[in-house]
Parts: sequence; C-alpha cells; structure tokens
Amino acid sequence: MENKGVVCDVTKCIHNVGCEKCNLDQIKVTEHTATDSKNVDTPHFCQNYQCKHC
Repeated sequence: MENKGVVCDVTKCIHNVGCEKCNLDQIKVTEHTATDSKNVDTPHFCQNYQCKHC
C-alpha cells in the first residue's frame, strides 16, 4: 500500500517521524483480530514495525 500521509501514533516504531507519521514510501498492513493484538506489546496493523529501542 502506498503511504499517502498515513498518520501513525506508534511512537516506538523506528519509521515514525515526529511521533505522528510514517517515513516509508510504502507500508504493508496485516489483518488481525482483537485477540491477536493482546499478544503484541504495541498493537498495530503495520508489518513494517521495528522497535526503536530493541
């Protein structure tokens, strides 16, 4: 998916700029249920997530 001004509030992600947007040209999103997000430290739909401090 082309990143056209996608707002991102996952501030722990290495691709997040200024705690508000993604700096990638394209992003990959995933589908999951509410129960899936309980097993993730920072719930998100983006497959490009990389932790800044990991």
